[in-house]
This record gives sequence, structure tokens and C-alpha cells, in this order.
Amino acid sequence: MAKTPPPYPGITVALTGSDQAALTGDGIFFGGCFYESAASDTATATIYDGTAASGTIIAYISLAASGVTNLSIPNGVQVLNGIYVDVAGSGTIGGSVFYAS
Repeated sequence: MAKTPPPYPGITVALTGSDQAALTGDGIFFGGCFYESAASDTATATIYDGTAASGTIIAYISLAASGVTNLSIPNGVQVLNGIYVDVAGSGTIGGSVFYAS
């Protein structure tokens, strides 16, 4: 994968609250903003290099009720297969994922 030198043009994908593919194919994962919006439950987001909930885990976010986490990876993590967000727990996750492709 040939990339231009930093800074990379960023792309933001809004999270839907359920499992979702944010990117298909190669790119660079830079992090995201994650929040639990149900206000009474906990939730997790496992982020994979792939298009399904399997393969290499590149990040794991655990949120308490009404919790907020901003994940920033300054140099990014190269993904070869895509970015997939697997949501678990009884809470609801909102926010967005940041990447370049």
C-alpha cells in the first residue's frame, strides 16, 4: 500500500450503535470518539483489522454508563483488510472512527 507522506487526509465514519464495517480494504486507523448513550448500561467496542468480528484486534474500548473515550493513535495503525467495529454489552455505543485510505 503506497501512502502519501503525513499528514493524511482523514475520513470519519459515524458509528451506528451496532456491529459495522467502517472500511473495506487497506488504510490507516487513527482512533475515534466513543460514547455510551443509553446512560444506564455498559458497552464495549472491539475494533478489528478486517470486515468481520475476527482476525487481528487493533483496539478495544470499554465504556461505563454514559462513559466517553477518545482514542488517538498519532502515527496510526496500518490495516490490510478493513476496519470492523464489533459492539457488545447491554449499552449503546455512538461516536465515530477516524482513518485514512
